[in-house]
Amino acid sequence: MSNFSTTEKSLPPVMVVDDKKENLYSFKTILTNAGFDVVTVDSGVKALKYLIKQPVSLVLMDVQMPEMNGFETARMVRQRQEYHDLPILFISATLNSDEFIRNGYEVGAYDYLTKPIDNQVLVNKVQTFHSLYCEKLALEEKNRATEALNKALMNNEVLQQAVESAKAASIAKDDFLASMSHELRTPLTSIIGNSEFLAESELNTDQQGLLQSVLISGKSLLYLVNDILDSAKIESGKFEIDHAEFDLSVLLHEVKMIFSKRAKESGLLFQVEEEHLKSHHFVGDGKRLGQILINLLGNAVKLTQEGRVTLEVSEDSAAHQIRFVVEDSGIGMSHEVAERIFKPFEQADHSISNRFGGTGLGLYISSSLATLMQGTLRVESEQGKGSRFELLIPLEQAEPTTMVPLVQQQRAERPQLTGTVLIAEVDHSITSLIHPLTTLRQVKYRIKWLTKNSTTTIFYGINFSLKNRMNNCLNFPLFLSNDWGAP
Repeated sequence: MSNFSTTEKSLPPVMVVDDKKENLYSFKTILTNAGFDVVTVDSGVKALKYLIKQPVSLVLMDVQMPEMNGFETARMVRQRQEYHDLPILFISATLNSDEFIRNGYEVGAYDYLTKPIDNQVLVNKVQTFHSLYCEKLALEEKNRATEALNKALMNNEVLQQAVESAKAASIAKDDFLASMSHELRTPLTSIIGNSEFLAESELNTDQQGLLQSVLISGKSLLYLVNDILDSAKIESGKFEIDHAEFDLSVLLHEVKMIFSKRAKESGLLFQVEEEHLKSHHFVGDGKRLGQILINLLGNAVKLTQEGRVTLEVSEDSAAHQIRFVVEDSGIGMSHEVAERIFKPFEQADHSISNRFGGTGLGLYISSSLATLMQGTLRVESEQGKGSRFELLIPLEQAEPTTMVPLVQQQRAERPQLTGTVLIAEVDHSITSLIHPLTTLRQVKYRIKWLTKNSTTTIFYGINFSLKNRMNNCLNFPLFLSNDWGAP
């Protein structure tokens, strides 16, 4: 006689139903010694009440009981869904007739035990039916697990299909944005370029005012297109950060030139303050750093009606970080707004968009760029008293042997330049930017003109296309293109 496993012991107990206490005691002792958990009740009514609240794994039930006999009790038990397959063994003093036996099986009996009962027979039968019930429960559990697994696999397949659909939609969105950004940039380049040319011609005051309005609107739309494209690249994880040498002093000088003029036009004081910078030559993404600073300073100047805007630059040598602090005396923002200001399309309130314009993408892009450069951007602000944005960016110092000679070379006396400029463009609104002959004879450059239908060699000097080349003292063939997808 072997004891049952832990799994079997953890099953519901065996129930013994008999109206005689001495029988209950005897059955419980035998079955407990055999390793079963046993619960005893002395009537069919009590058995039903127990089964409503607690499950059992097998029932040993006397047939002859007052009030409700074993057959009636078994019939009531079988009415509950969870007990359709519960093993029920009837105990009887004698098997009176075939009809008596048939009635027992009709109400759901699994077997009969006749008094007096042999202890070993009792244990063997209980063990057999108990084991069958264990196997049934295990099979049901396995089926439930299989069903759950199949459901999980189906859900996973649906999820995988959703992921694939999302990827396809993301690719389609990226392709659409890339295509639309090109389609928008091309006419905007023409609008801005031709407006700049017209601004240098003889126009009356009203014409100059209208032209400046066109130019400002064109540049604003171009900035918006660039912001949307940058935002899409950031969200798709396709935004790449450069790792190249740059001169921070040049970047700060350009920033100062831009915002000194803007601040003066707005009646503001603008200052750039540098503290404890051992060097201005660093390795990082100078272009994106400049983009962040221009965005922060642009917001500060735009949202400050009076007072000052400052840019403080300092070095944290221990952390190998450069700290940029943009502080203004503008409208500020509440703590609640400051907590969400770096989310896309967020502004302090809707009135800011109405009064000052903007989409709410600038700070989101700036914060994302800072993160991509392993840095941080945070804000402290009080409504009505201004804001303080702190940008911390880790930057490596460039090797003096590589950076300094290049800077010195760029600042050297400009040599007499000669070279070839190749312009590839299929859009004639862009090629029309090169037409003003009055400005094209200032520098003799041979320009190979490549369009969709013809190739022509002409001798033109172009201020806007050569400015960067001349300022940086570069002497190599220059290729200009606005349409990389040109046939």
